Amino acid sequence: MELGRVRNKVIVAALCAIAGGVIAFFVNKRPQPPAPAPEPPRLGYSRNGSAPTPDLSPTR
Repeated sequence: MELGRVRNKVIVAALCAIAGGVIAFFVNKRPQPPAPAPEPPRLGYSRNGSAPTPDLSPTR
């Protein structure tokens, strides 16, 4: 009869340890940083020689 009580106490202790671990995991979980914003379009001329070409089509 004594063996059953010890086994029950071990089972209860193991369940408490598992529950405590799950709670600690969710409490200490840090939020993920937001994704970086997309790079905005570059305005004006670039410095690497790839300047946009003007539109040479007639406007009339």
